[in-house]
Amino acid sequence: MKKEYDFSKGKVRKQPIVDPITAKVQTSIRLDYEVMAWAQKEAELLGVGYQTFLNIKLKEAMSKPSIEARVESLEKKLRKQA
Repeated sequence: MKKEYDFSKGKVRKQPIVDPITAKVQTSIRLDYEVMAWAQKEAELLGVGYQTFLNIKLKEAMSKPSIEARVESLEKKLRKQA
């Protein structure tokens, strides 16, 4: 290694190196044995890895409306019928 480096011609990167929308985040979670066994079995049936399978299922859960929104929608429908 050199004792000194010349950074005078270096450029500052203004944008992130990785696209935050498509980037994967490494994490560690603890799952019940039954959940893990189910995920691995289902993933194998689909021909994907269990982490990919869990990611798909979590994205599906994110796209569903919250329970509060569903209850509110039902209440509105009931009020219109009354």
